[in-house]
Amino acid sequence: MRQNQIYSIAIFLLISILAILPVAAEPQLKTLGNGMTVLLNPIESEENVAILLAYHAGADAQTAQTAGLFKLLELALFNGPAASPGTTEPAAAIDVLEPNRIAGGASLDRFEFGFSVSKEKLVPALDTILYLFSQERREFLLAQEDGVENARQSARALIKDSTLDSNAIHDMAIAKKLFSRAPFRLDVLGADYVLEKADAATLRTFAATWLVPNNAFIAIAGNFDTDQIMNLLDERFGQLPKASNPWSAPLAAFPKPGVTRPLFLVFPDSTMPSGMMQVELRYRGPDPKETSSFAALRMLEELANTPSSRFFTAIRKGMPKGAEPKEVRIAYSPNRNASWLSIIASIPLPSGKKPTDIVFSFKELARGTELYMIKSNPAYFSAAEYQSARQALLEKTMAIQGDPLDAAAHAAALWSWGIPSFVFQESDAIMKTGQKELSQAVDTYVQKNLEVVTVRLNPDLYEANKKIFSSNGFETVTAQNAFWWR
Repeated sequence: MRQNQIYSIAIFLLISILAILPVAAEPQLKTLGNGMTVLLNPIESEENVAILLAYHAGADAQTAQTAGLFKLLELALFNGPAASPGTTEPAAAIDVLEPNRIAGGASLDRFEFGFSVSKEKLVPALDTILYLFSQERREFLLAQEDGVENARQSARALIKDSTLDSNAIHDMAIAKKLFSRAPFRLDVLGADYVLEKADAATLRTFAATWLVPNNAFIAIAGNFDTDQIMNLLDERFGQLPKASNPWSAPLAAFPKPGVTRPLFLVFPDSTMPSGMMQVELRYRGPDPKETSSFAALRMLEELANTPSSRFFTAIRKGMPKGAEPKEVRIAYSPNRNASWLSIIASIPLPSGKKPTDIVFSFKELARGTELYMIKSNPAYFSAAEYQSARQALLEKTMAIQGDPLDAAAHAAALWSWGIPSFVFQESDAIMKTGQKELSQAVDTYVQKNLEVVTVRLNPDLYEANKKIFSSNGFETVTAQNAFWWR
């Protein structure tokens, strides 16, 4: 009882701090006349200000004919990755501002760029962002003979590197299965057959289609005057002409569950230590616009991912002797249209045991027993554990909102996910999330869902058990079959 009182007092104090700190000082969400969305987040205690411009684009906007063009466009516009712009252009223009941090690039669900600078450089920083994405600059860059070709070679090098990256191979193999019926593909890098045909005219048309104000969001966080910044935004970004909506034909609804039957993959991975397996159960998860489930699965991560949690303890005790996991964690990856939820464990393979038996034991224990209990037993996690998890999530929210660039990037993510106003509701959502919301999310996205099961293990261990995996219906993952476009 006393412990519960202590947690209640701690959370009360944390909420009180959130209410009075400058970081929470009246954020504002506005829309310019041309359709550009603006989020202003004044943080009066900060000496810096961050500006981040994002477009509602990314891998989930790509088709077989455009796969990889966002990454190619990024490399062309920034003479390299956006997070480390190439010299002399545009690095020289950015370096003048002496930025503290830079972030951005093409991702699954957006195309963005931003940086944080001292508050005295707010106006030139706005002008620099406007310049970097201006049509005049694009025309100039794409008119250079070697601009597109250099970007193409860089993109192809990234594609080649990805075929040597075990994490990329593993993740893309799962995504290819889990989202096989989706009306999009989640491979940001795309394919050579698109890149080899792309020229300046292709990128010019592509940029003109997607990099338009009514498909854009700008977040400004840090120490600034709100009225002044709105006037500056109207004068600069508000004058950009509105264009056709590139999303006028919305994506077809993605069916649930993610797959029509359980699928089993085995990946011979040379980075795995001898005698160890990494087993993962991955499910189609809730997209953030389902805010109740979004908050619930973030809560589940906090509750389950501690070495002392009931979930971790039960998995260790319930596995066969010698196969007690070294690590167990639940991971939730939200994005606009293709979120996923995973249960992951690093498991030793006992001598004389079939690896498939260990995999099926973990699957049954994690999903069939423990996740079922989380869904059905209100006392699986204690009230004190819920209070502790809420406090941890509130602290993470405070940390994000206390850093200008992190706050701007978080706002851009929420906007891209279709819930920009959640920035005002996040703390309340955390406090309102409990066993009921957790139970509903687990029931929908685990118990009533179907998974892709993957095993990563050393190639020698795979070869010794190749026939066993094959006879149990496991497909073998390779660099040649893992990627959509290659």
